[in-house]
Amino acid sequence: MADLFTVFAWLQAKPGKESDLRAALLALIELTRKEDGCVQYDLHEHTGQPGQFAFYENWTSKEHLERHQASSHIQAFRAASQALLAEPARIETYWRIA
Repeated sequence: MADLFTVFAWLQAKPGKESDLRAALLALIELTRKEDGCVQYDLHEHTGQPGQFAFYENWTSKEHLERHQASSHIQAFRAASQALLAEPARIETYWRIA
């Protein structure tokens, strides 16, 4: 099994911005999945807290993730997200070991 660089990212919408955040996050999916090094990029919404989203991502390397973070679509999302997020996104990274 290849080592993968895994990302867990949690995002909470401001009250009243749940649909807008959902749309902005969904817009990232197609572009990101086409990026070199992207193995998995899945978006989830909490079952009991509308507007709480989580990404589960797998990349072939940390460098591929860094290129993703510098991409134009992620930079555009970051600029727009200040109006959508109740708090900064919480992002954790791991190496998959099994």
